[in-house]
Amino acid sequence: MGAMRKIIFYRTASGKNPIGDFLDQLPAKPAQKVTWVLQLVEDLEKVPSKYFKKLVNTQDLWEIRASAGSNIFRLIGFFDGPNVVIIAHSFQKKTQKTPKRSIKIAEERKKTILGGKDMSDLQKYIKKRKSRDNKFAAGYDTGYEQFKIGVILKKAREDAGLTQEELAAKLNTKKSAISRIENHAEDIKLSTLGKIANALGKELRLEVA
Repeated sequence: MGAMRKIIFYRTASGKNPIGDFLDQLPAKPAQKVTWVLQLVEDLEKVPSKYFKKLVNTQDLWEIRASAGSNIFRLIGFFDGPNVVIIAHSFQKKTQKTPKRSIKIAEERKKTILGGKDMSDLQKYIKKRKSRDNKFAAGYDTGYEQFKIGVILKKAREDAGLTQEELAAKLNTKKSAISRIENHAEDIKLSTLGKIANALGKELRLEVA
């Protein structure tokens, strides 16, 4: 199954890549988390609004939200056609509201952009960072899949109208166990996934690509 979208990084007229530079400045673990969230935007048809949300009162800008520990990161972008998301600006967030200055930067950059490249800049960045940063590369792919499974399960639970407590009761387990799975489904068994899917009235499907 191919990606639902392609992420492109804004570049200046001189060829500088401020989004890549921003990611490069992050330590390995926060950089992993931010790129995992960006991968969700590429991979999932419906991305939870916790991670990807349209900004009101802007020129059709969208905000990608990621957090790692107490650090909060925001990336602002826009669609170029139905399937290409161009990331125009990125920053570490220190307030609840998205700064007006950051919105203005993204809107100005939007005016200068023409998209439509062959390969996702996100995938290029991940490949390059893995090759030179062992800490970033360590457990990256497995960690992303576990993170994505947790996000998908949380959305399925919310779509079914169940709280974590209600799902835990159906599975004869504790709310804390459901919370752990939804935050990062580490080492989760297929049998457990199947039980959760059944409790949500869903069918678990495996795909070998």
